[in-house]
This record gives sequence, structure tokens and C-alpha cells, in this order.
Amino acid sequence: MAPRGNAILAVWNDIDPDAEDDYNEWYLREHIPERTSVPGIVRGRRYRAETGGPRYLAFYEATSMDVFIKGAYRTQLNNPTSWTRRIMPRLRFAQRGLCDVAATVGEGVGGAVAVVHLTPGDAPRLREWIEKTLLHELHGLPGVASAHLWTLAPGEPRSPTTALSMGAEPDHPIEWVVVVETMEFAGAEAVRAAILGRNPGAHGAAYVRPYPSYRLLYALDGR
Repeated sequence: MAPRGNAILAVWNDIDPDAEDDYNEWYLREHIPERTSVPGIVRGRRYRAETGGPRYLAFYEATSMDVFIKGAYRTQLNNPTSWTRRIMPRLRFAQRGLCDVAATVGEGVGGAVAVVHLTPGDAPRLREWIEKTLLHELHGLPGVASAHLWTLAPGEPRSPTTALSMGAEPDHPIEWVVVVETMEFAGAEAVRAAILGRNPGAHGAAYVRPYPSYRLLYALDGR
């Protein structure tokens, strides 16, 4: 299975342009290494959109949801570094959520991802369509390595770190996310169009919000 574990912390951000270089160095030099040092966080990945926004996506894969709600990870969140405190107020957009890996088809990790956010209206019907039909169809498209459904796991405890970014929180919280990994960026663009062309609203989605396609910047396995 492409996700290494059954729990995901997903984060989308935009950043003030004059802080972007510092933000990128922070992610590379401190933030992802810090997070992947937590026992049970098995991989961190970071992506950037070519156009549109939110421009940045990062997500962390963990062996279980407990890794994100207790223990060493919560200690990090409750004690943000000075570099983290400098970066968080510069965010223009901050969207995050703890998600269960509800379904996966395929085993590969791609160099780009297509991302579509969904709000379920008829959740059982929508989930059945995604799990039994959509993910399999998407996985069969040219250049697709794997396809996933993430569903929000409610109840993430607040922390000083999340409080630092609250001013940038968006109006659209994470609920369900279809994430498709492709070999090439152009493939991700084609997959996003394919998802929309299959009309999720006709299968139980109350709201459909396509995000930009993202190219992989960096990945780091846990220690």
C-alpha cells in the first residue's frame, strides 16, 4: 500500500512572498526532520503547485492515529521551536486535518498528485462509489501509481503550534480528500479533470472543491 500506515496528517499552506525562502528552508532543514523523528511517523512528504493555490501541500504518514494525538508528536506541538514561531504568523492560508486512510488502490509513490476535496452529502453512497468504482478507474489511467481516499478523523487537540496558525485558517475545513499519485505532473492534471468529469455530485457529494495539482519537492522516511 502506498501510504505507510493508516493515518495521515495533511497540511495545505500559502505563505507571505517575502517569507517564502525562509519557509522552504524551515520545512527542509527543521520541520520535516523534526516530525519524522517521532516514533510511528514513518514518512513526510512535501509538494508545490505550479499555479493556483493553496500553493503548498505536506502530509505525514503514521502507523496509527494515536501517533498524532498523544506522545512525542504532541510534545513537539506544545513546544514549537523559535523557527516555527517565526514562520507560523506568516502563513496566508492554513488548512490541516488528521485523516484516516479509508481506501487505497495501487502500491506506487508518484512524482505528482491530483487532489480533490469533497463534502459528503450521502456519505454511504459516496464512499461506496469512491472505494468500489472511482479509485479503480483512476488507477487504470495512464501513468497513475496509486489512488487514495482520506476521511477526516475528528478531534485533533489544539496546541500552541496550531494556535499560531489560526489566523490563517480557511472557511473550508477538510472532510474527505481524493488523492491520486501520478508519474508526471501532466498526468495529475488529467486525473483531476477525470475526477470532475465523473461528477461526484451525482454519487453523493454535496460539495466538490478541486485543488491544484502538485509536484513532489521532498520526502523523508521516519527514523
